[in-house]
Amino acid sequence: MVRPTIYTAGDSHGWHGWLHIPNVSTNYISGPMTMHSFNILMEKPNSHLATVPSDSILCFCFGEIDCRCHVHRFQPWEKTIDILVKNYAKSIVNSTVGRDPKSIWVYFIPPPLRNPIADSEGFPFCGTVDERITYVKYMNKKLKELPYTFIDLYDKYCNEDGSMIYEYSDGHVHIAKLEPLKEWIDNELLRTFTE
Repeated sequence: MVRPTIYTAGDSHGWHGWLHIPNVSTNYISGPMTMHSFNILMEKPNSHLATVPSDSILCFCFGEIDCRCHVHRFQPWEKTIDILVKNYAKSIVNSTVGRDPKSIWVYFIPPPLRNPIADSEGFPFCGTVDERITYVKYMNKKLKELPYTFIDLYDKYCNEDGSMIYEYSDGHVHIAKLEPLKEWIDNELLRTFTE
């Protein structure tokens, strides 16, 4: 099997981790960018994803910033997430016209750390860790309902309380341990392109 190139479209979560995986072209839409701002960007005529070859995989990596910084400020939070994901789905549809749905992936929102290294400017936090865990779990549930391949690795990266395993992180908000992601990619490529 010839391994297709994977293109990530996202904020820093479309770069961290992915950067060290072979045959991946990272971060076509740079961050920091919220899911909300991606939705607005994709409403306008643009060429942000036009150069991604149609025979490649396009993986969307947004939502962590929304759950960390913004959802808490816009209550009720369930309604806020429902609207974000609904608009996100429309934006993905609009930016993937003509693509095989099997080649469209949506990346999970990683668990928040219980005690991240303090960096209020680069990584602001709104709400308690437990509240943010609730937001992330709910958003992942909604993302999983979209008609795309969902990269569901939350359980591989979280403690029993739902927070990120510290040793799997970069000490801030990103995943650093790559083995679960690499294994998922290998299994999915084998399953998808041999069926």
